[in-house]
Amino acid sequence: MTMSSFSGSGLIGTVPGHAVISDTPTGTYTSGSASYSYYTLTASGSLNVTTAGLADVLVVAGGGGGSTNTASAGAGGGAGGMLVASNAYLTAGSQTIVVGAGGTTQNNTFNSLPGSASRCGPYYAVGGGAAGTRDTAANYAAPSGGSGGGGNGSDSGTQAGGAGVSGQGNSGGTGKLNGAGGGGGGAGGAGSSTTNNAGGDGGPGLANDFTGSSVTYAGGGGGAGNGSTAGAGGSGGGGAGATGSSSSGTAGTANTGGGGGGSEYSNAPLGSGGTGGSGIVVVRVRTA
Repeated sequence: MTMSSFSGSGLIGTVPGHAVISDTPTGTYTSGSASYSYYTLTASGSLNVTTAGLADVLVVAGGGGGSTNTASAGAGGGAGGMLVASNAYLTAGSQTIVVGAGGTTQNNTFNSLPGSASRCGPYYAVGGGAAGTRDTAANYAAPSGGSGGGGNGSDSGTQAGGAGVSGQGNSGGTGKLNGAGGGGGGAGGAGSSTTNNAGGDGGPGLANDFTGSSVTYAGGGGGAGNGSTAGAGGSGGGGAGATGSSSSGTAGTANTGGGGGGSEYSNAPLGSGGTGGSGIVVVRVRTA
């Protein structure tokens, strides 16, 4: 029978070919005939691998911030990239952990910022795309990212959503000329485009069960409504868009990588887009 035991503070697995981590696990569970330890990391640091081998790695980057607009309505931020690496190889030694922050809104320019990348050793997830902007210097282009930001309700033309990174996310929805903002893309699907003056919904996230329970991450932010219904945040922490002059979008949920919601037309800083949610890293190793 395969055995596992505690040594110092960490769980030592004796399953051939699987990594051994000396840090204290966040939790343990059994699924069928297999036993696992998992490590949930919500802040940057390190993970100490004492024996090289295979592990299951989830890396979610920070979500992009939602935007605002003085002429119409802002868009939702793209979700942080979601990388799922099953049977990933971890070398022995200290593995660098980076948990990316969510992007914020720059009220003085009506732009938003992208989310920051997350990392587990050699495995990276790309930060979520910032929401589209009314700033002419940006040529009204919604930025790409882990998932792309939604297109702004621009006063100078229809704005397409930004592209997502293949294998980590999806594109944002299109905004409408002098109308509502598109939803940011999510790990599980693209953000919705505007319908008349209603904001587009954020794209859905994806569920993962490396902790023994199903948790959904990386939902896109909802676009703001232009005097109409705001877009909902995508499942997995996406923030909802706002409706009403000087109303602010909802922030993405912390440690989900959700995109921030867009803000309706306003004189900033009375209303602003929501900040993107920070990312997360989860590592699971088999111990028996």
